Amino acid sequence: MLKLTIPLLAAAVAANSCSTTLNKEKMNAKSDGLSVKIQSANTIAIKNPSGKIRVYAVSAQIADVPATVVLEKNFTARQIPFDLKLDLPKNHRKLIWPKVSNAEPIKYYVALDWDSNGDGEKGNGDISIDFNKKFPTVLLGQENEIFVLESK
Repeated sequence: MLKLTIPLLAAAVAANSCSTTLNKEKMNAKSDGLSVKIQSANTIAIKNPSGKIRVYAVSAQIADVPATVVLEKNFTARQIPFDLKLDLPKNHRKLIWPKVSNAEPIKYYVALDWDSNGDGEKGNGDISIDFNKKFPTVLLGQENEIFVLESK
């Protein structure tokens, strides 16, 4: 039994390290900027064009830890779809907690804070991320799509 277990563990470790190497290349593009296209399957009326987008970062190798806000930016949008160009701070890796090494892959995602119906409260009738369509994970140096819907 032990003779069978050791080769299986070795194969699992090798497969995991290959996967991490491939993901590291995808998640750590050379650019510290990203492009986000906000889009919706349905037409959404926008009464308040002012919103806020946040970019979060967390080590791709750690589970169950809160992500760190590495960028917060106000935007104005009068219609959907629209594009946002975001430039992360050059030292954004140093902002991430728990600390990450320079070689560690980072996972990035975005969140929206948008009182789009203009009633002064976040909630029903506002635009929010459509998690059923796609989780809002983004990759640096690439075009990213984030799907939104009118919350009910």
